[in-house]
Amino acid sequence: MNTFLRLGGAALVAIGALFVSKEYEKYLVKRGDEYRGLLALLSHAEGQISKFLAYGSALWRNFDDESLERCGLLPELRDGKGLSEAFEVCAPKMSLPRAVVKEISKSLSSLGNDYLEGELSALREIRERLTELLKNEEEQREKNIKVVRALLLGGALCAIILAL
Repeated sequence: MNTFLRLGGAALVAIGALFVSKEYEKYLVKRGDEYRGLLALLSHAEGQISKFLAYGSALWRNFDDESLERCGLLPELRDGKGLSEAFEVCAPKMSLPRAVVKEISKSLSSLGNDYLEGELSALREIRERLTELLKNEEEQREKNIKVVRALLLGGALCAIILAL
């Protein structure tokens, strides 16, 4: 009986390690989706401004992104909040790193204070920075997943060995 409990516990530890590593992978994918959603949102806004001189809630018309919808950014924008204000409200629900959220918030707060070319230039700069951050994130993703998976499975293996 005691051996069966040890084997069962060891199996649960291994399954738990696999589950946590899969959830971490989903988290990193979600983070990448949020970066891509923000990039698409800024590109859409840039197009709306340059083509139609749109402003306010008209900027977000005909734009849809599942990750930004899930975190609540698009509903906030559709309710009439500015991009900076809506991002501040939704940032805690996003999986982006705190330093990145601070940087994006600071950049977004500068929007809305300039003429057409100044706004388009500011949007381009923010998009370029987000593209750079996304590229770094994607380069690190596979390595991070492998490291976390190795640490969790290694820890589970240690627990299994100690249990037996």
